[in-house]
Amino acid sequence: MSTRLERLKMIKDWWRPDKISPELVKKFIDMYPIYRNDTNDPNFKPQKEIVEIQNKNLRRQIELCAKYSPYYRELFKKHNIDPSSIKTIDDLEKIPLTFKKDYMANPEAFRLAIDKPTFYELPWDVTFTTGTTTGVPTPFYNTVHDIYSISFFLIRSAKICWGSPDGIVFNAFPYGPVPHIGYLRAITSALAIGASVVSGHTGIPHPEFPIHRRMDEAIRMIETHKCNSIMGIASYVRRMIMRAEELGADFSSIMAIHVLGEGCPKGMRDDLRRRLEKLGAEDVFVHNGYGFTECQGSFSECTELAGNHNPSPDLYFIEIVDEETGERKADGETGLIAITHLNRRGTVLLRYVIGDIGRITHEPCPYCGRTGDRLLIVAGSTYATRTKELVKLKGTLINPAILSHEIENIRGVAEYQIVFTKEDPNDPYSMDKLVVRVAPSGEVPLEELRGKIVDATFRAVEMRPEVEFTTPEKIFDTAVSLKAARIVDKRPQVV
Repeated sequence: MSTRLERLKMIKDWWRPDKISPELVKKFIDMYPIYRNDTNDPNFKPQKEIVEIQNKNLRRQIELCAKYSPYYRELFKKHNIDPSSIKTIDDLEKIPLTFKKDYMANPEAFRLAIDKPTFYELPWDVTFTTGTTTGVPTPFYNTVHDIYSISFFLIRSAKICWGSPDGIVFNAFPYGPVPHIGYLRAITSALAIGASVVSGHTGIPHPEFPIHRRMDEAIRMIETHKCNSIMGIASYVRRMIMRAEELGADFSSIMAIHVLGEGCPKGMRDDLRRRLEKLGAEDVFVHNGYGFTECQGSFSECTELAGNHNPSPDLYFIEIVDEETGERKADGETGLIAITHLNRRGTVLLRYVIGDIGRITHEPCPYCGRTGDRLLIVAGSTYATRTKELVKLKGTLINPAILSHEIENIRGVAEYQIVFTKEDPNDPYSMDKLVVRVAPSGEVPLEELRGKIVDATFRAVEMRPEVEFTTPEKIFDTAVSLKAARIVDKRPQVV
């Protein structure tokens, strides 16, 4: 029988794009009972069977919403929708889209008010979504039923991205002031598959209770516990690895990096891998999950840039919709990502618009063979673009995510920020100006680096920027924010 480390090293070679195959995926699943015993995983069933499961679960969810959801009960009445007519996922188009502003206005109205709850329908916990324009956290309620389904979802998510029960996971998500899914579900995920987990407990210090650790302490914990993977927000994990380089840390035990919370384009992945090689870690799998509060976990890659698989299409139905009409778009077309819950008892959302633009396919994955839905690359080398990041600059609508992708691939860039401002900051009617702020790594002469940034910007958005060199801390201060603000619009609002 192979040892824990032997199994981890064996798996490490399987997730590479030139190695992965349905046969190796099956071999991995068969290695661990937690995965092997999930014989009803819809992602290995024919698409027709997946739809039948979704239809069955949807009918039950709609019935619960009609009885117990204050928001959807009123919505059905207002639009003369007979809930019993919603029998299939195709019937969902009868229901208007639900937007963040609807949810934020009255989050309690989306919570099922079951009059005689069973033990499984009792409250378990509440997490908060903080990615709102107002900055006000919005509660998302889970029952006992929900927390069990979330654990099941996280097991399947880990199975897709080669999460091993033999591993030691380092949780680099900050220990924040509100219950955030990143920190909580990193722990839940590791415990659900039977892996060990070490939490760094970094974050903004509390004035009374000294429970937080500094980044340097977290780095030493990775060394001491010989962690095999790191989970965290992409820009924070990158900054942690940069600091580990300065400290001369030993990260030779690291085999995988699982980053969420923001896109991790190819250039950033390559940069992380190069830095980790200097710390003793070779051929690291840099996995970029697509997670959001409303699914309490993340969609996973089976190999880098192959698509974000929906771990449980029996629990969550994803569609790409037209913002104006609400009509569902065909596979491969770009539109708003909307989620419908199929088996929840706490907060329940139907056709809820996440706030991202994306694409989807239902074709079998050419790498792992899974048959469920999968998010595709939509901009540069990232899976989803925030709708608010589509901006008009100098009269032209541009997607900064494409520019981010180009800058990430420039050698010599340690940190960067894209800023939209005015030629005269005090004059709202002056011409728009594009500024790229960069913290250089020192690998490339400044003027050479400036030229590369100007050329990359022109390729991406056909505009020439002003390049401003600064320090990493002035772009991203880990003591102040959870993630780097890559795109900043400083233009004054004109009424």
